[in-house]
Amino acid sequence: MIPEGQAQFNQANIAALVSSPTVEWAVDVLRGEGAAIAAAVENPPAGLSDAIHAIAGTRLPLLCCGVGKSGLVAAKIAATMSSLGTPAFSLSAGDAAHGDLGAVSPGSIVLLFSNSGTTSELLRTIPVLRTRGCQLIGLIGRADTPLARAVDIAILLPIEREADHLDMAPTASTTLQMAMGDAMAVAASQLRGFTRGDFLKCHPAGLLGQRAQSIASAMHTGDDLPTVLPDMALAEAIAVMSSGRMGAACVVDADRRLLGLVVDGDIRRAIQSRHDIYTVSVASVMRRDPRTLSETATIGDALDLMRGHGAGLLVLPVTDDAGRLIGLVHSVDLVQNL
Repeated sequence: MIPEGQAQFNQANIAALVSSPTVEWAVDVLRGEGAAIAAAVENPPAGLSDAIHAIAGTRLPLLCCGVGKSGLVAAKIAATMSSLGTPAFSLSAGDAAHGDLGAVSPGSIVLLFSNSGTTSELLRTIPVLRTRGCQLIGLIGRADTPLARAVDIAILLPIEREADHLDMAPTASTTLQMAMGDAMAVAASQLRGFTRGDFLKCHPAGLLGQRAQSIASAMHTGDDLPTVLPDMALAEAIAVMSSGRMGAACVVDADRRLLGLVVDGDIRRAIQSRHDIYTVSVASVMRRDPRTLSETATIGDALDLMRGHGAGLLVLPVTDDAGRLIGLVHSVDLVQNL
């Protein structure tokens, strides 16, 4: 049962809520946060290049540290750094000041997140971090502050105002912190030479990782690979296709170079045209320029190629650089791998 006071509130205010410019309010927030990022794009903060090079060059785990909303941003940036090849972890500044700085390796880089630049919990950690030889990088909203003066590299992120109607809630400031943290993580990853294969090693599970897996993990090879020669009778191709259970057969020459592809639809059309399947050759009905994948392709590449050509593209031959057949992948196998 709804409390009487709550019911009265709803009845008294529902008309105002329905007619209020809520979308405009929301867009104002997006506009304010977008303006903060646009300002940083127009004038990238000094020290950004030095910070990126330092992060890319470290071989020790990175520490990301903040308080409150900035602490949540720090945790997200630590996760992004780790996923892009820079091992990192986050630590609450409050916990850090009460003993957890023991987890920080001497000589580590520490990212400190603070819009005010006066966060006492962060300032208390600095003497200990200095004794450990840590390099301090601050993502700070104000220049003339204790934290900005204490760090080795200050990434200044000045915000004219927060994006909320009160100019009080961390909105534009935390959005810019997160965007700049992402930018630093990606740039450092590129500088490290972090590759798609490296990304897969960090993401063996989940949709991203599964899409990045090599096509070799899903394709049929060896005895499971249905192949026919071009001069075979169509009836022989049907037998091969039936045993392969893929609704298709790859047409190859004696050196296993791919010449074409025969699928169920080609067989049906030949029968409908009253062709004699015992005398008509595979070469007369095969598709001579089928879509193929390279042996370096990924499951994501195969899915994108299939989806880009409609529902009719269900199988894809996989070939090497010389055009020799090495495998065949079916859409069902791709879906099962996701």
